[in-house]
Amino acid sequence: MTLRIVHLSDTHISKHVPQRLQDLKNCVEAINALDDTPDMVVHTGDISHDAHPEEYKSAREALDKLNVPYYVMAGNRDNRATLLSEFTDKGNPLSTNGFVQYSVECRTVRLLMIDTVCDKSNKGQLCEERLAHLEAMLLADMSRPVALFLHHTPFEATAIPDPYQFEDWDDVVKLAALLSRFSNICGLYCGHVHRFIDGEIAGLTASAITCL
Repeated sequence: MTLRIVHLSDTHISKHVPQRLQDLKNCVEAINALDDTPDMVVHTGDISHDAHPEEYKSAREALDKLNVPYYVMAGNRDNRATLLSEFTDKGNPLSTNGFVQYSVECRTVRLLMIDTVCDKSNKGQLCEERLAHLEAMLLADMSRPVALFLHHTPFEATAIPDPYQFEDWDDVVKLAALLSRFSNICGLYCGHVHRFIDGEIAGLTASAITCL
């Protein structure tokens, strides 16, 4: 059975730029109007631009109008604590030891949301704790296909001026070594770069999407 997912990213909701919220509302209306109804929506971070509580509140009010479940993660513009305070009561297991990293268990596919936020820069980071948790999630069920969702691109994004969007590229090397051990990963999906860019990591197809 095919799982239909709408992938959103980088809405950058800002109280100073009202059009961004309107764009999100328009997007929600368009998703709800699709003839082929998706099973869910995944937002891969930078929900807010300045991490103000009211920006998350506005984003949630818009996303709550979706006719299907949705799942969120943190991007480099987001504040984890503020994001969690707005979205955790949806009943989703968003937080793992302070990181917004969790699994979504679907019928025949698993979706793993990976927290790549670095506290000292806008680039990505995958510390040993997050990599260990990702490994545990992958080992938890190796019988179903797995799709990974990240904010930052763990591949050389050659279409942008700085193609290396991790603070330390060794994190990507470690991620690739981990992923190479699992044959059931079907793809990685990212945001952050505000462009459609395809790449690969550990022989797997990876892709990034533009903002909203």
